[in-house]
Amino acid sequence: MTTAVPRRQSRVRGAFVFGLLPLAVLLGCWQFFVPADSRAFPPPSTWPGALAELSAEGSLIPAVRTTLVTFLLALAVATVLGTALGMLIGSSRRLERPLTPVMDFFRTLPPPAMVPVLALLLGTNTSMAVTVVVLASLWPILLNTASERRNVPPVRMEMARSLGLRWSERVFKVLLPSLAPGIMLGVRVAVSIALIVTLLVDILGTGEGIGRELMLGQQSFKPATVWALLLVIGVFGYLLNGAVAAAENRLMRKWGRRR
Repeated sequence: MTTAVPRRQSRVRGAFVFGLLPLAVLLGCWQFFVPADSRAFPPPSTWPGALAELSAEGSLIPAVRTTLVTFLLALAVATVLGTALGMLIGSSRRLERPLTPVMDFFRTLPPPAMVPVLALLLGTNTSMAVTVVVLASLWPILLNTASERRNVPPVRMEMARSLGLRWSERVFKVLLPSLAPGIMLGVRVAVSIALIVTLLVDILGTGEGIGRELMLGQQSFKPATVWALLLVIGVFGYLLNGAVAAAENRLMRKWGRRR
């Protein structure tokens, strides 16, 4: 057991480094083979200077902070709301039938179409941005949780009830461990959706995050700034996926189920 943990950690670190290798090769080829005076494709060596310029202007840190706050808050709300609604809907066919058309309607609404309406209702602030991201990203969690809930054998919950477990104990000790694979699968999909929609809300001019800085860089024709910010976003998304995968594996080990 003591040797298995270091080996597992070593494999995780190796997979993480190996995952960044193609990006490093791409950036190296870009640096050496693309002309240094290219306007649309500036060499990667110019990107740190562009980020330093944004930082000196006082724009970089507030933009990153705004994007992080919106993304993390929206993902947390979507996870809690999607899990709760998924458990409720998946436990009752009578409830699922009338709610399915309503869910299909809201699920197919494109996020850009929701921005003007919610901006009128909530104003162009963090609450509006978080609401748009939540409405776009909760569906994978809700649908996967509901599907997993339908597959939980009724005898499992009846046995927990016959053992005298309280409702909260049945939920947290029996039901949630059974639903964990579906919930985590939904969260992994929701992470990408939430990040994309967070940037989209910024680009539409309703936020002050990284998306807005991308738009300003494009309008000012500062390609080095645009590419540098894209790299920051890509690395951030890669780290997020790794964090969610690590959390998923940890939960599966804790509850005795492995992928």
